[in-house]
Amino acid sequence: MNAIYERTSVRQFTNQTLTQEQVNAILKAGFCAPSARNLQPWYFVVIEKESLIRQLQEFSPYASPLQTATLAIVVCADLSINPSTDYCQQDCAAATQNMLVQAKESGIGSCWMGGYPNQDRIEKIKEVIDLPEHILPLWILAFGIPNQNPPVKDKWNEEKILRL
Repeated sequence: MNAIYERTSVRQFTNQTLTQEQVNAILKAGFCAPSARNLQPWYFVVIEKESLIRQLQEFSPYASPLQTATLAIVVCADLSINPSTDYCQQDCAAATQNMLVQAKESGIGSCWMGGYPNQDRIEKIKEVIDLPEHILPLWILAFGIPNQNPPVKDKWNEEKILRL
C-alpha cells in the first residue's frame, strides 16, 4: 500500500530510459483494472520516441512533464467496444491509476495530464498521433526516472466523509 500512499506527481525526469520490462509492468497494471461489464475499453498508445513526446507537449499548457519524460502513454477509449464515453472515462481512469501506482512501486515517476473533454487538447493529440476514428484519446501520462523528489501530500480529510 505504500505506493498508493506515497505516489505523487513528478514533473521532471532524468534522461535515463525505462526498460521494456518496466514499461510492460506499467501496461500490465493498466490491463488489470476493473471495467464496466468487463468490456476493457482502454487502448494505450506507448510513445518512447523523444521527438513525438516533445510534440505532444503542445497539447496542453500543463504538459511541461513531457519536456523531460522518456515515456508517454496516451490513454484512449475504444468506442467500438463501448460507445459510452462516461463509462469509458471511468474504466480508463481505473487503468490509469493502476499504471501510476505500478510506476511508483518500481521507482518510476509519473504525471497524469488531463485532456478529455477539452476538444482542443484532443485535437492536438490527434495531430501528432494518427488514430482510427473509433479511438478517442483521453489524456496523457508522462513517465521517467525522477529528477526531483516532490513531497508527498497528506490528503486525508475527515470533513469529506459522511459516516452513517
